[in-house]
Amino acid sequence: MENNDKLFDKLVVNEIKTQSDYLADNIKNMIVSRELKYGFVFPNENEFCKKLNVSRSTLREAYKILDTQGFIHRTKHGTYVKGIDDIARQGNFLASLELADKREMVEFVCALEPGAVFLAAKKIDEEGLKELEKLMIACEKAVDDSKELLKKNYQFHAYIRELADNNLITSALTAYYDIFNQQIIENIYAWYNNIDEFKMKSLEQHRELFDALKNNDAEKAKKIAHIHLFDDIEVHELKHKDN
Repeated sequence: MENNDKLFDKLVVNEIKTQSDYLADNIKNMIVSRELKYGFVFPNENEFCKKLNVSRSTLREAYKILDTQGFIHRTKHGTYVKGIDDIARQGNFLASLELADKREMVEFVCALEPGAVFLAAKKIDEEGLKELEKLMIACEKAVDDSKELLKKNYQFHAYIRELADNNLITSALTAYYDIFNQQIIENIYAWYNNIDEFKMKSLEQHRELFDALKNNDAEKAKKIAHIHLFDDIEVHELKHKDN
């Protein structure tokens, strides 16, 4: 136990966020929102430090974070904001997700999510079916509470991704699904006039999906997952047309 205590001492967090973390986050947000556009050249370090009221080491650490994430490029001649395509190709995956437009997000989830369901249908066992059925029923019981249903729906789909038993697909979709949930699903629940109809249809599709998984019918499960996704996207598109 003493050895573990010494080991865990290395993990103690003295500060939740440093100045450089905050600075990096703020610069990143400005790049994501396109306030800082492709090719933007940051000011001379001395001038920039005075403007921001930070030390040079703080600025450099912030640059290091952004460089590692793939948002900026540092040279002897200055520090530049990378282009969106460069960030997507050379940056880390989360950076690409944050910069993705709606078309890219839809194409991404439609390419991977049904594939994860396909794998889950081939690999699911009795224990997995029992747990998935519990999550499905929990969704149905939460039908009158949109906030709770959002939470249970998230857990239902997250568990199917786990059942795919492919760490690469699970990791990619988990990183993506938070953004998809916020920008698509939560918006539907906050806006859609026929939300009760939407909920009931979604829950029916959950049942159909569960039955396909139970029967190890991978092709049918994949098809249902695709329809389920497109129903979400179609309602979201309707919202934007109305706006």
